[in-house]
Formats: sequence, C-alpha cells, structure tokens
Amino acid sequence: MPKHKPKRGAPSIDMTAMCDVAFLLLTFFMLTAKSKPQETVIVDTPTSISETKLPDAGTLTVLVSKEGKVFLDMAGSHTRTELISDVNTRYNLGLTQEDAVRFANVGSFGVSRAQLKQWLRMDPAERGKIQTDGIPIDTADVNKSELADWIHNARLAQFRLKQEGKVKDEYVMVVKADADTPYESVQKVINTLVDINVNKFNLITTSEGKPGGE
Repeated sequence: MPKHKPKRGAPSIDMTAMCDVAFLLLTFFMLTAKSKPQETVIVDTPTSISETKLPDAGTLTVLVSKEGKVFLDMAGSHTRTELISDVNTRYNLGLTQEDAVRFANVGSFGVSRAQLKQWLRMDPAERGKIQTDGIPIDTADVNKSELADWIHNARLAQFRLKQEGKVKDEYVMVVKADADTPYESVQKVINTLVDINVNKFNLITTSEGKPGGE
C-alpha cells in the first residue's frame, strides 16, 4: 500500500519579537543620544600639507575668529564640571548647579567671567544671536588674563582627574584660527600660552594635499 506524503504548507515566521527589539533599540538611541552643541563661532581654517592627526577626544581648543575674538572649547564633561566649580568658588560668580550642568554641555564659549552667568542662562538659540567680545586677554600682565586663567585651570582639572583615573590622558592643546584672522590676534594667543608654560600646541589647518599631487 503506497505511503501518503503529508501536505506541506509554506513556512511562516513570526516577526513580532524582531520588531519589538528593533523599536526598543531605536527608542534607546533616541533617548540617550546627545545633540551636538551649537557652534558659537565658525572658523574657516587656512590650508596646509600637514598630515598630523589630532585625537578625537582630550583636546583643549582656543578658537580665534576672523575679527580676532577668542573662544575656548574643551572636551570632557567631567573636566568642565570640575573646572567651573573651581572658577565659581574662586571668583564668586554665583553660579548654581544648573548653571554648572549647562557649562558642562554648552560647547565653546567666548564671554568674560562677569557675563558668564547671564550667558549660560540664555536660551541656546539666543546665545547664537548675540555678539560677544570673546574671552579677555591681557598680554601685559598674564595674571590678569582671563584666557590664561581658563587654560591653566582647565589643564589642572584634567590632570587631577587623570590622577584619579577618571580620564585617560592630559589635554592636547590646540589653536584654531580663521584664515582671515589678523596675525596680531593669533600672536596674542601664542604669547599667552608661552607665558603659562604651554610650549607644545597644535595649529589646526585644512589639508590641501602634498605638492606634486602625491
């Protein structure tokens, strides 16, 4: 007697579990992702054939606009929190914990210490509209230079956190100036770095390729 083969139907796959996982991952990344802080100043760097690459993290950057105004940006929210706490105590700026959180996530800044509290409490969209004078520099007396003070104490804060094992490396010092920035403005920044014994720093440029098309 012949055997009857069972009727085979098309296989079906339940995709419900996979869809649930996909939406969970999407929701996770949407909730945990941080938007990039709005650029305080746009700097169009000059070109060069340098191929030195900077690290993706751990940089302390001085930005100089085409008008010669100076801004400062630093990586690491832990370091920024440590720094603003120290500056707030020493200069009695009257900053709150909420102000410290804003400073830790604000990106670059270019205002004097006296204006910092008001600037931090502005709506992010308003910050980009106002014209700031940049961080004050005093080349005659480095002890009165706010830029020198910020850089010195930011490097100290990063060093302390490195000693505690909270960060991996000390800051890499970077100067990023616009191609149309007056030379005198860049020289003031360099003189400030030299005055506080920062003799190793990088000048940011845009690569234009080696001569001869190599």
